[in-house]
Amino acid sequence: WLVASAVLLIGLALVVVIGDIRRGAPRAAGAAQDAAHEHGHGHSHRGRIGWLLVVPVLVLMFVTPPALRPSAAAPAVTSVSNDVLNRAYPPLPPGAAPEVSLPEVLMRVAHDTTGSLTNRTITVTGFVLNERDGVDLGRIVIICCAADAQLARLHVRGPLAGRAAGLPDNTWLRVQGRVQPMPRQQHGVTTPTLEVTAVTRIGAPPNPYAYPR
Repeated sequence: WLVASAVLLIGLALVVVIGDIRRGAPRAAGAAQDAAHEHGHGHSHRGRIGWLLVVPVLVLMFVTPPALRPSAAAPAVTSVSNDVLNRAYPPLPPGAAPEVSLPEVLMRVAHDTTGSLTNRTITVTGFVLNERDGVDLGRIVIICCAADAQLARLHVRGPLAGRAAGLPDNTWLRVQGRVQPMPRQQHGVTTPTLEVTAVTRIGAPPNPYAYPR
């Protein structure tokens, strides 16, 4: 519907603009100029309206907004609640350290009844969040649109976590490690901990956001 509305707006605006351009041809001099001026004045207003319709659509089409800062995201998924209906998740992909998105790690910790993360080394990508008691790995999660952006995070711990501790906030990392077991809680929230086995600094990905599956 958004695309159809945009196309309709562009079409209507172009009709007005093209008509305004065609009517902009020189008019006869003399007494007819005054009448033509009044007539053209009304059309100029319509032409301006047409341009005003086109401009915002073109801006949305060709201007890419900057990525959201972590501070702009709501902290609603900072931790994981275990007071939910659990279910069986599919096994992780094969390999020594399969890539798992940060929000999927949180969902598996909270919901998975099969223990798919137990004793498995995984690879997680995110940005540095320096906290008082250590370093966290964060990712902005988009559920529907930027307005509902939420900040997800994992604690990064272990001897190799020091490689991330000296980096500034928002530095992107690819981290390998194992999610540490933690007791199930019927109420309250917990933040999973990743025992790190490898830390690699990377550039920001083309799409910095993650999406729940």
